Amino acid sequence: MSILRLSFSITLAVAALLANDLQAQQSTLGRSVRRSEQAARANWQPTRTKIRQTQIAVPQNERRATTRTIEQVQVEGLPSPPPESAFSIISPSQAEPLDGQITLAPIYEGEIACDQLPGDCGCDDSGCVGCDTIGCDGGCGASCCGEFCGGNAWRPCLTLCMPQDGWASFEFLGWWQDGMQLPPLVTTSVGSGVARLEAGVLGLPATRILAGGDAYHEDALDGGRFRFGLWLDSCHTWGVGAEYFSLSSTSDLFVASSQGNPIDGQILARPFYDVTLGIEASSLIAFTDLTSGTVTVETDSKLQGGGFRFRNLRKTDEGCTNWFLCGCPEHFCSRTEVAFGYRYLQLEEGLRVTENSIAAGSLATATGTFDIYDSFRTRNQFNGFDFGYITRRTRGFWSLETGIRLAVGITHQTVNIAGQSTNVDTTGGGPSTTTTYTGGMLALSSNIGSYTQDEFAVVPELDLKIGYQMTEQFKLTLGYTGIYWSNVVRPGDQIDLDINQNLIPPPTVVSGSHPSFAFDTTDYWVQGLNFGCEYRW
Repeated sequence: MSILRLSFSITLAVAALLANDLQAQQSTLGRSVRRSEQAARANWQPTRTKIRQTQIAVPQNERRATTRTIEQVQVEGLPSPPPESAFSIISPSQAEPLDGQITLAPIYEGEIACDQLPGDCGCDDSGCVGCDTIGCDGGCGASCCGEFCGGNAWRPCLTLCMPQDGWASFEFLGWWQDGMQLPPLVTTSVGSGVARLEAGVLGLPATRILAGGDAYHEDALDGGRFRFGLWLDSCHTWGVGAEYFSLSSTSDLFVASSQGNPIDGQILARPFYDVTLGIEASSLIAFTDLTSGTVTVETDSKLQGGGFRFRNLRKTDEGCTNWFLCGCPEHFCSRTEVAFGYRYLQLEEGLRVTENSIAAGSLATATGTFDIYDSFRTRNQFNGFDFGYITRRTRGFWSLETGIRLAVGITHQTVNIAGQSTNVDTTGGGPSTTTTYTGGMLALSSNIGSYTQDEFAVVPELDLKIGYQMTEQFKLTLGYTGIYWSNVVRPGDQIDLDINQNLIPPPTVVSGSHPSFAFDTTDYWVQGLNFGCEYRW
């Protein structure tokens, strides 16, 4: 019996020793884990990872077809896990930041990603709409920036039908052009007692210029420009378009009449340089006791042009940035295209001087009427290769488009000079005699004719346009256009005031060298504002 008690006591002692050893090991392990956790927390630093904004589809968790029950084992000294009903999983899109929680926004190429901005300052918020809400629905990325990508590619139309994917725009033009320079064409003399040989002569103190000697057609011109085209692929990387514009024909009219008597006292004359005498002179239209009459100066000008171009997308870009009108970073996109094709321009201008005078007075050696006209008309036709760049940057409903073009080609120049004089002689009171001569006063036998030549020319153009998207397909535009054209002929530059008066009808010589003709070219520009609309489908 004593042996049994001794054995039981030894067994209890060994068990107690083993239990104490186990508790000591658990205590040491717990302290080590706590020290490691404290060190990790002390050394933890928040980090940001450079990522690109990419939407990743996250698959929904599926329930497994079969489950296996895991028995919960209760071990003395270890807490048991809570039941499943105690857990609540909240969707990340619905979760609100907890107290003390730090939310880190990803970095987008060195700037804050737009969709991570709080409040109404993000690219996708209703207050700051990005370009992806306008026309970026074709699945083509930034190539559809500011475009209406419907996903349809061009195909030939065998019957009457609407082109599937294209654009059309119309603009009202309010432009100004380089004025037409004219030499002095009609003069007068002020004061009394002006001698006949000094009336209206250039260079004298009493002479005043009534018509010419200045630039004409410098006022605003109205017109229209129509552009249309088709995209050849659904992502709008290749397209072909055409355009036509026309400015309204502008004209200027000067009319002066005088009875040539002391009552109205106005002298009318047409100045020139007499090469036979080597002096300034004039042809009188109205002068006291000599002649009375009317003179008319008419000028006109008209510009139009057109062409077609192929367009190729070369570069796209999109991102998020601050704009000077808005402090919030917002989404933008841009596309750059190369355009090349054919360009045509035509400038037609004219000058006509008409003189109707009656010779009757004490100083007149013959009586009768004189009807004279001189006509100078020019036409410039440019045909050339057109090359340029088009860049459009879109932010929300606003867009800014810049176009730079350079056309290189040939200008076909035409100058037509004509003149005629009709004299009805009533001297002596007998039957009148009507005689018609070729030539007026500035257009005589020495320069009358039709002349043509071809000259190399360049036509650069700058286009700036601001657009506001009213709907996905309709946009209002306001812009500026400037065009320069080298080597053109204009009527006033083809007039030679050096005249051999012996050639003035009725001529006293058969031929002469003045007035002469030689092509006198100059440059030309036109610029102005445009307002219109654009429709895409």
